Amino acid sequence: MLDQLELPNDAIRSFVPRKEKRTVPADRVGRNPRETLWVKPLKTREEIWAHRALWNCPGTRDSDLDLFLYLAGVRAEVVEPRVYVAYRGHAAEAVLMARLEVRAIPMRLGLLTFETPRLRVLDVIYGGLRGSLDKDTMEVLVNEPIKALRAGEADVAIFEPLRADSGLWDALQTMPRRLERGFAGTQHNHYLMPLPRSSRQLQELIPRNQRRDYLRKGRKLVRDFSGNVSWRWYGEASPEMYRDLEYIAERSYQRGMGVGFEATAELRGCWDLAASKGWLRVCVLYAGGKPCAFWTGVACCGTLWCDYMAYDRQFRAYSPGAYLVLQSFGELSDTRREHGIREISLGPGDSHLKSLLGCSCHQEKSVYLYAPTLGGATLNALVSFVFAADRAARRCLAPGNPFAQAAKRIRREYAIRSMAWQRRLETATFQK
Repeated sequence: MLDQLELPNDAIRSFVPRKEKRTVPADRVGRNPRETLWVKPLKTREEIWAHRALWNCPGTRDSDLDLFLYLAGVRAEVVEPRVYVAYRGHAAEAVLMARLEVRAIPMRLGLLTFETPRLRVLDVIYGGLRGSLDKDTMEVLVNEPIKALRAGEADVAIFEPLRADSGLWDALQTMPRRLERGFAGTQHNHYLMPLPRSSRQLQELIPRNQRRDYLRKGRKLVRDFSGNVSWRWYGEASPEMYRDLEYIAERSYQRGMGVGFEATAELRGCWDLAASKGWLRVCVLYAGGKPCAFWTGVACCGTLWCDYMAYDRQFRAYSPGAYLVLQSFGELSDTRREHGIREISLGPGDSHLKSLLGCSCHQEKSVYLYAPTLGGATLNALVSFVFAADRAARRCLAPGNPFAQAAKRIRREYAIRSMAWQRRLETATFQK
């Protein structure tokens, strides 16, 4: 009976098992997985510039080709740039950027600062991996710094902070031998905030009570200075901008701690380069004609990378830093179609303001690899001990710990006394 039935073609096809279609990722289209992966090291400016097309793919601000070559040329400790290009057959797939330097490794233990002797350091820059993120591609690239250590070309290789959930981090946990990998390294939280669609939406990110407090302080600032409060954008570096930034920085809490903004020749060169690309963003708050707070950053590839924030401690009752952030970020939110910024990187480190803004947070860790020698093992033990001790101290002083408030007061007193001592020294030098 069944063989006498005449079924339509569509019904017949429904009984025939179909092969499942497999989609090919966009980065694998046109590639032959059987082709051999190999790495070509680039060590001169001319070789790197000839491969500049590899930097067309998105990346971080620090891995920009022009900035990378500029820093390699002006820093005295740089011996040569090291760029490793991974090829599959004749097609370049990814690039890993590093610099071979001769310098000491700085280490911090609370308020104390240590330095190792001068070493040959292969420094893999932040976001230095561009291109394909395949496991096999990353493994052949990671193998190059390991081979440099085993060949005696470097004493230590430092991978600047990596996301703990990245493939590069996983490769560095499995490929080096156990004694070649550092027992401890630096780690911190990195905060990102998608740019809100409006200034009102930005303010709504802050809890209600804190939002009222900041708005109240902002109104008081405007009232006490008779409405003479404004902020100014700088897209190009100028003597006036550096003068106002230094005026605030020397009166800030960060300067007393020996950190924060300092207008070095290297920073000026980086900002001139950023300004030539239209990337520089500096915002300064003025009250009564005096600069009282600022933040600086670089807008690159749709991300605003914030670098420095500071305020004059004489204005601390008004929370000028938070006022400037809310007003300037609100302006960016209202004009988002004009500048193309999609997210703001508030950088590493925890702060009250970052937590209030509801930023997303991911953990980043640096990875240290050492040469497989007795000296490398000794250096590993020394550096790892200091990093582990500093991490344990910070854990004990985390918010909510009974020692946290006392430590905070000690740091502030230390900063205030350092600033007072520096001003007395400058006054005595001027009088002489």
